Amino acid sequence: MRRVLLALVAVGLIAFTGVVNPTPAAACSCLGVSTRRAAEQAQAVFLGTVTRVDQTRIGGERATELRFDVSRVYKGTVYSDQVITTPVDSAGCGLTPDVGSTWVIFASGSIQGEGRTAKLRLTTTLCSGNLSGDTAPRSLGRPGAPLPGASDRLERSETTDARLTRGLVIGGIGVLGLGALIGIGLAYLWRPKRS
Repeated sequence: MRRVLLALVAVGLIAFTGVVNPTPAAACSCLGVSTRRAAEQAQAVFLGTVTRVDQTRIGGERATELRFDVSRVYKGTVYSDQVITTPVDSAGCGLTPDVGSTWVIFASGSIQGEGRTAKLRLTTTLCSGNLSGDTAPRSLGRPGAPLPGASDRLERSETTDARLTRGLVIGGIGVLGLGALIGIGLAYLWRPKRS
């Protein structure tokens, strides 16, 4: 009797797990990093205020673009209007700041996208050591000024150039096709008449 009861309980548990089918929870997990270590690992370190947060697709994957008004640069090449990317949500270790909040950002370059659409962009995550607040630790050293302009101005101009080139190629092919049709039509109209 006891064996039958254990067998029924086992079958019941197996059936229950088959019906419930629990999915694992996705959560960001990373070890804390000191400010000094974060600065050593980063390619760019700056203090800036978030001016815009946009959801985008890069190489077919969803991402968040964070635009910062940069006031101080501690390391690397950073523009006064700097864009960085981060995973979409905190479960993917994405940084989710509010517009108007000020941060010390530790970012590294990564290639995003594939083929002709691949771009080198600064990226950051919750695991990068970013600090919320309008003062940077003294251990970062003396800050410098950001470069004037926007970090994505070259990318925007390349995108515009690519669209213009594509338009000119399509227009040129259309003009050539139309010219060929006109030539064939004229040749047909002016052909010698057979008697």
